[in-house]
Amino acid sequence: MTTKTHSDDRNDGVLIAGATLAALFLMLHHPTSASGAGEDGHLLSDWSNSLVHGAMIACLIALSVGLDGVRHRIGEQALLTRAGAILIGGGFLALAGAALVSGFATGRLVAQTTDPAVHESGSHVLWALNQSLTSLGSLLVAAGAAAWAPRIWGLGVAGKASATLGVGMAGLAVWWNATDGGFGLIVAATSLAVFALWSLSVAAVMLTGTKGDAQ
Repeated sequence: MTTKTHSDDRNDGVLIAGATLAALFLMLHHPTSASGAGEDGHLLSDWSNSLVHGAMIACLIALSVGLDGVRHRIGEQALLTRAGAILIGGGFLALAGAALVSGFATGRLVAQTTDPAVHESGSHVLWALNQSLTSLGSLLVAAGAAAWAPRIWGLGVAGKASATLGVGMAGLAVWWNATDGGFGLIVAATSLAVFALWSLSVAAVMLTGTKGDAQ
């Protein structure tokens, strides 16, 4: 089996940071107004709904590849490492499903029929599905980040920051879902910002230090 080098870790760190920043940029252009209603002043200018959500799915795939390197870095045979990887992977699948619903299923529903009753009832169902997938995804990713916290703590200052942020993100996800559970635009943007802080701290871990220092 080929041994990972620090160059591999750096590549993973760059990929994680790049995908995270791209996701933040896409969120700033997330559609916030009804079709044809014009700009409503929220976030930056609206981009195509399918473009934003399709690119978000691509970012999740890139993050999955980069974070797989973290799994190797912190000891892939450890129970918490394996549990965290599965939780994060499952969370990304749920979030990709939510993006698929918002970015493509909703538009397909509108294109398939002009019946306003079908539009209304269908939109309620799709919105509920989007919210359920987003809630599940956020909880799973946060739980995975918390599971990795003990293993990543020993990786210098960046590792301690990442571990602290991971536990904090898990607590925030549980609190939000227990008290409200809704993921409107503002909450989604805030959740992404919190995740981005954790993700960028993980990228910093991969960009610094030497391989194997947590094993």
